[in-house]
This record gives sequence, structure tokens and C-alpha cells, in this order.
Amino acid sequence: MRIIIVALFALFLPATLFADNFVSVFMDKCAEDERPVSNVNIGKAMLDKMAANTDDEELKAAFRELNSIRIVSVDDEEDSKYYFKKANELIRESFGDYEEAVSLSETDSKISVWMKRPDEEKQNLILLSLSSDGKLFIITVSGKIDFNSISKLSGLLRNRPQLP
Repeated sequence: MRIIIVALFALFLPATLFADNFVSVFMDKCAEDERPVSNVNIGKAMLDKMAANTDDEELKAAFRELNSIRIVSVDDEEDSKYYFKKANELIRESFGDYEEAVSLSETDSKISVWMKRPDEEKQNLILLSLSSDGKLFIITVSGKIDFNSISKLSGLLRNRPQLP
């Protein structure tokens, strides 16, 4: 009997550990070798370093409150549409505790933001963006999210000077 209980625990433990880790589940279930994706993970240690290296007190506080930022990107237009559809299916099938917070659909672009609030101190956010130029971005943010700071950060990233 103990062996059966231990086996069941071992079987379901990984699903529990990765329940909030959308990018890991997406990469495991959806990513295909013939449809390449880029994956960047920014952990707590790097977020703390980013906080230490900014003079903006609002961004500094926001970085310190976050646990992780994970970004998946796809440049090929056909692959981007394929993965956008797969990501939405995965959220609906395996992340039922997330609610769609925002959805935007225009002629050539789509954005959807999904959110889970386990408590007031921690939120999990999944952003799916299919741009008009055929690029896909999946961004997950975990921690105490200050939406004003996230908006400010995204504006800084969008307006940064391009490298030659």
C-alpha cells in the first residue's frame, strides 16, 4: 500500500510543481524542433541585480517584488500563429485557474492577458502577443505585480535605442 501511495505522489508531484509555470509546460507540450522558439528566463537573482542597477525608485521596487519573468518568442509568421493557437489551448485546458483579464484582437494582431491571484502578495500573469509583423511573444510574470511599473518598464523597452 505504501508503494502505491508513494508512486501516486511521485506521479502527481511534477504536475503540482509546474502548475504555475506556463512556459515550462508550453515548452514541454507544444514546442517542436521544426518550429524553433527562443526562451529567456529572468530569475529572482537577476531581478534583484536589475533593481540595484536602476535609479528609478518605482522600477527598483517593482523588480524587488517580482520572482521571475519568462519570455518565449517566435519570429516566423506561420509558426507564430501556430504557437499562439497552441498557447491559448494550453491555458484553457491546463490552466483553468487563470482568468482572461484583457483581450484585444485587431486585423493583424492579437493580445490576451491571463491572470491568477493566489493571494494579495503574489500574482501570476501570462501575456500572449501575436504582432502584425508575425512575431509571437509569450511573457509570464510571477510575484507581486505593480501594473503601473510594468507599464512603465514596457514603455522603456519599446523606446530603447536600437543597436547597430
